[in-house]
Parts: sequence; C-alpha cells; structure tokens
Amino acid sequence: MNSLEEVFPANSQYTGDMFTPLRLQYLGLRCCLILLAHAGGAEAASNSVGTEEVREAAVRAVGLVDRASSAFLTKRNCFACHSQTLSVLVLRKAMQAGIEVNRDNLRNQRDRAFEALTASRIDTFGYALWALDAGEQTPDTNTAALVELILKDGDPRSVWQPTVQRPPAEASRFTSSFLALRGARRYGTELQSERIKQRREAVRKWLDTDPPALETEDQVFRLRLAHELQMPGATLEAQVNKLLADQTPEGGWAQRPGLLPDAYATGTALTALHEAGGLSVSNQAWRQAVRFLMQTQRPDGSWHVITRVEPIQEYFESGFPHGTNQFISAFATGWATLALLTNIEEQK
Repeated sequence: MNSLEEVFPANSQYTGDMFTPLRLQYLGLRCCLILLAHAGGAEAASNSVGTEEVREAAVRAVGLVDRASSAFLTKRNCFACHSQTLSVLVLRKAMQAGIEVNRDNLRNQRDRAFEALTASRIDTFGYALWALDAGEQTPDTNTAALVELILKDGDPRSVWQPTVQRPPAEASRFTSSFLALRGARRYGTELQSERIKQRREAVRKWLDTDPPALETEDQVFRLRLAHELQMPGATLEAQVNKLLADQTPEGGWAQRPGLLPDAYATGTALTALHEAGGLSVSNQAWRQAVRFLMQTQRPDGSWHVITRVEPIQEYFESGFPHGTNQFISAFATGWATLALLTNIEEQK
C-alpha cells in the first residue's frame, strides 16, 4: 500500500486547507476497500453480481442523475460536461434498458449543449457534440459552428491539446483529440471535410508514434481514439491489454498509479473497453469491476470521488451530493452508471 506522502506529496497541489481532508478521506476509503476485498474473497471477486442487484443499483443511479441534472439547469446557464453530456448518455441508455426517465429532462439536457457555442475549451466543444449526438440532434448551423470552433483550435497539423489542466477529465491530449475528432466526424459539413481529414491524419500519425499514456484517462481515451481512427485490430488489442493490466486487486481502476481505485476511472475504463475494445460483460475483469462499483455505490445512488484540483469558480450547490467533490462525483456517477446499464443491456 502506498503511503499518504506518496499519494499526496507535500510539494503537490494537495496543500493547505485541502490537504488534511484528503488525507483523512484517503485513510477511511482505503480501509473500507481492504475490508471489502477481504470479506468478499477470491471466490466473490470471480463471480458476477446478480442481474436484479445490478438493475436496482442502476435504477438508483439513474434516478439521481435525472433529478440532479434537472436541478443543475436551474442553477447555471452554462453547459457542463459532467452534467449535460453524461446525463444525456445515461438517460438515453436507461431508456434502452427499460428504465423510466424524464424525457423532457433528456431533451433539455441535450439542448443545453448549444450553450457551448459561447465556451472557450476544446473539451467542452467535443463533449457538447457528444451530448447532441446521443440526444439525436440533426446537423444544423449550430452543430457546424461547434465543429468550426474545434477546427480552429490549435495547429491544424497537430493533435488537440486540453485548454486547461483539470485532471482527470480535462488534462489529456488523448481525451481532447478523441472528443474533437468524434464531434467533427459526426457533424462536420462538406465544406469542413478537407480540414477534418487533415487533422485526422495528424492525430493518426501522432498515435502511431506510441506517445506515453501516464494516467488511466490517457489509456481510456487512447483506446477510444484508436477505435475512432479505425486502427488495426492488433493495435486495439494491445491497448485493451494495457488497460486491463492496470486493474487493481480491488477490481477497479485508479486515476493514476498510487491512487485508490474509484468510480470515475473504473467507469471510463469499462465503457471504453466494451465500446471500443469489444470486452464482453461476461469477462472476469468486467465482472470484478462491476462488483467493485456495486460495493462502493452510496445508498443515494451516487459514487463519491475526491477532487484532485483546486476550484476555478465560486462554489455553488448544483443539486448533486458530495459538496466540494460534487462535479467529479457527478462525472464518476455518470460513467459508473453507464457501465451498469451496459451490463443490464448485454444480459437481456
């Protein structure tokens, strides 16, 4: 087990008033995970969780996402990736799994994505187009304008870089490049096609150089990016194996070496492994990860993840649990819920 100083070094961003609460939460969560691992044993880890048990957990999570995302719309006028995009993805998949959702809220979450036209971050543009796509928005002048913002960001002969450094969700070239290419491919116009092709080739050449993937976020979106670029099966298989190798003994994934496994890293890893890597829900690694998510879900349907960054805006209550950790916890809950819904869908 890593020491507290290794996980939260004294010279890192975890200093001052933020440092002590993180240390205490680290100790408590680590102890809980160890107890859960010992209580379950090897036999429990290798068995799948019951279908009804997974469905009940998913229903709790979907209900929370539905209510909290609706409340967020009344708190702020901006587009928020953790709220709008993940909510659209979750609510859409929940409908497909036969779970009742507020369809008006689903449309409202999708439509809020157009507020990204006034934003300035590349990841925001990409996540907004993902929300619109998941919400079945047809191409129009607004989607073309979002693609234009993507194409004008950075050097047209290079990959996209995150606009800010806010790990895990906004700190990876792999994430930024995947989000940008995904959005451009689905909503780019004929007039934009040559520039999209040029940027696509630049990203492919960069990915061929095997750039370092330092965190799970990098590994997850590197796999998604390889799939988006339709790279050879051997390349995808290698990325799948690298990501699987980072699964922790508790069954989940950590955001980076030395940190605890959590729902954000685990949810993003599982959904990428399934959607881009073809991992079956019957795979032992998948079953272990679902069990980890079931064990760490809160009674209110959420997953609590501790933030790694200082806030860049004044604190406000968005309607999601966990106070100052609510944004990353909402992101994590969205990805974890998508994994559970995938489990339900594939076992029908």
